[in-house]
Amino acid sequence: MKRTLVLALVCALGTIALANVPQESGSFANRFFPLKAGTYWIYEGTVRWYDFEKDEPATEKISWRMSVDKVIQRKGLTAAVVTGFPADLDWSGGAAEPKQWLFLETNQHQVHYVNLGPNFDLTKYEKGEQGFEKFLVPDTMLLEWPPKPGAKFCAAEDQKREDRMYCWFAAGQEKRKLDNVKGSPAEEQTVYELKYMSNPDDIRMELVAGVGLISYQYHHHGTVADTELQLVEFHAAEEPATKP
Repeated sequence: MKRTLVLALVCALGTIALANVPQESGSFANRFFPLKAGTYWIYEGTVRWYDFEKDEPATEKISWRMSVDKVIQRKGLTAAVVTGFPADLDWSGGAAEPKQWLFLETNQHQVHYVNLGPNFDLTKYEKGEQGFEKFLVPDTMLLEWPPKPGAKFCAAEDQKREDRMYCWFAAGQEKRKLDNVKGSPAEEQTVYELKYMSNPDDIRMELVAGVGLISYQYHHHGTVADTELQLVEFHAAEEPATKP
């Protein structure tokens, strides 16, 4: 259930406008995930899988784009449609079709995300005829900002587990310069690590306030199915020109 809803961003991906994030590098950190229509990220990395026709593991180097297509503001909530969250590449053999994801951030700084699926109709949500409440459930929660070390984000029954499995959890944080990311701030940034572990697989993401998802790793514990991506370009949407 959790994997269906949550993989269930930014990220990514996502992910999400967190307007009250403490400043670290000027305008870069005034939001956690910079989910503004027109923002996009370019990742490079590898996808590994088992080629059953050749009866051997296979590897493909890839370049991948994630983009913010649409942002909907509601009272106490920001919702964004994101195309190409890196989880689309899991079990893909490197030839995945980018899908649409919904990232939501509440005024309590709780971030949720959901794979929308091919038949999702956004029209009623854009018109305000339908609310987003049904998506704001524990199974879709990615994090709460700021992610305190050891904090777990998941359903109540999984919160009780001592092994931290079946929950997203804040695995750590460190200061780092994003020297290999075009368009990123020059100053040292706080990098937050999130992990999700289950019996069949595990996921690791690194996130930076104002930039978003800077790395994504998925590893299956049985049949070869791995995704490893690193952010190489960050393109923030341009601010509208101000009138003189």
